[in-house]
Amino acid sequence: MTNEELSKLIIKELSQHHNRNDIISKICDQSMLTWKEADNLITDVESQNKRKIAARQTPLLIFFSIGIFLAGIWLLVYNIQFILSFPHRDLLGQILSAESGYYRIIQSVTGLGMTVGGLYGMWKTIAALFPDS
Repeated sequence: MTNEELSKLIIKELSQHHNRNDIISKICDQSMLTWKEADNLITDVESQNKRKIAARQTPLLIFFSIGIFLAGIWLLVYNIQFILSFPHRDLLGQILSAESGYYRIIQSVTGLGMTVGGLYGMWKTIAALFPDS
């Protein structure tokens, strides 16, 4: 295999989130490189093609980020009435109510975390597409 073919294989494997040791093993099997040489080659190809690898990973990562973001928004919207009416009711009764208290608070905090996490994931994924200045 030529270096160009090996580079394409490495980019493809890294784009699909395969285990680094599995990629090294595959490179060693398909070429006459030692484990250390294959590891160095993967490191070089990865550093030279970061943007290309990120572009190939983007659709899946964006899909997951949007899904997590929307699920978080749904949890927040579902619990917004409880959150807004919380200060106007009997505080102790609300907290101790097994009917809604703990579960609604936990759902709200989880929804907030998912919303922030989804936005952060989208931000990091899109930022990876653009080279550092």
